[in-house]
Amino acid sequence: MRSRRLLQVAGLVVLAGFVVVLGVAVHNAQDKGSFAKSVAKGELPPAPAFDLEQVDGRGRVSLASLRGKPVVLNFWASWCAPCEDEAPLLRQIAAEQMPKGVAFVGVNAKDTTDGATAFIARYRLGYPQVRGGSTADTYGVSQFPETFVIDRQGRTVAWFPGEVEPDALRAAIERASA
Repeated sequence: MRSRRLLQVAGLVVLAGFVVVLGVAVHNAQDKGSFAKSVAKGELPPAPAFDLEQVDGRGRVSLASLRGKPVVLNFWASWCAPCEDEAPLLRQIAAEQMPKGVAFVGVNAKDTTDGATAFIARYRLGYPQVRGGSTADTYGVSQFPETFVIDRQGRTVAWFPGEVEPDALRAAIERASA
């Protein structure tokens, strides 16, 4: 009788633990995309801070160091086919916009160093490329590529899930530059 009661209690404890774990997982999944969703709704949330090592190991890039500039933050991975399609466009728009004071930062996530280095060389990406797996999570990135545009005050004015359209990106940069 005592062992049966002990098994019932143990079963209830396991069930309660499962419910707690499930609740935390659901809460975290909802929070993960909440930043991007607020941008999509037209809100202007402050961009989450980051301070990340460059892929080439030659220093760090922080959002704080870019304050006062519009920032285009592109999350990518070398194994991502749409990222390959988008890279030449980003290189072109960066070449147009960087002389006007717009900062571009590529955030490589869920990738190998060799893959990232080869991608950067192949597409001749001349703006800082950083490692940022946890930063991708902070921004709620759920696919690659994803791009955010941040204004001079550090507010996020646009989010592009998937490949960016050139005119839409230029319009977002203009909004962030105002």
